Amino acid sequence: MENKINEYLEIRGFKKKWVADQLGVSQVVLSRWINGHSNPSLENAFRLAELLGCKVDDLYERK
Repeated sequence: MENKINEYLEIRGFKKKWVADQLGVSQVVLSRWINGHSNPSLENAFRLAELLGCKVDDLYERK
């Protein structure tokens, strides 16, 4: 699975630090999600999708 988190951040014009602060995670954790080194918990995935104005399904693409 490939994530499209960074694409949604760019579309919305959100800074990574701001998003990390809103979710209560570090920038390192958010960066790991964006780069595919780890995945957010289910709760954080829903919170991230809500923040980005999309569905969790929109954040991931089957490769």
